[in-house]
Amino acid sequence: MAAMTKTSGTVRIAAVGDIHLTGKGLDPPLQILFNQVGEHADLLALCGDLTDRGDPDEAKLMAKALATVTVPIVAVLGNHDYECGKVSEISQILSDAGVRVLDGEADEVLGIGFAGVKGFAGGFGRGALGPW
Repeated sequence: MAAMTKTSGTVRIAAVGDIHLTGKGLDPPLQILFNQVGEHADLLALCGDLTDRGDPDEAKLMAKALATVTVPIVAVLGNHDYECGKVSEISQILSDAGVRVLDGEADEVLGIGFAGVKGFAGGFGRGALGPW
């Protein structure tokens, strides 16, 4: 993805995580937030646990909800997004919806660098706590 730049010196970032979207879809307050994010922010950062179980159908609902967002979106997946073992499919669904999913990568959006990696239970690799 090519770096996107903004001409003014200020970039407003909206960030949300732990959405845990289920097959029931988004609650009205969250859909309202997505509908209005472009009025209040220049970029949306999705900070993990976007789905409840890592089910591709949940990711499709998330992609549909994000269709109203008019600003660039960057995301990192969380442990719940890994539960069904379909991370590649979830990442592809979100990517197809215009979301830049970061997994051990970095990207520049509007002149700001973003680095993304999934973490779980307080750490990474050998330093991670065991699952509860």
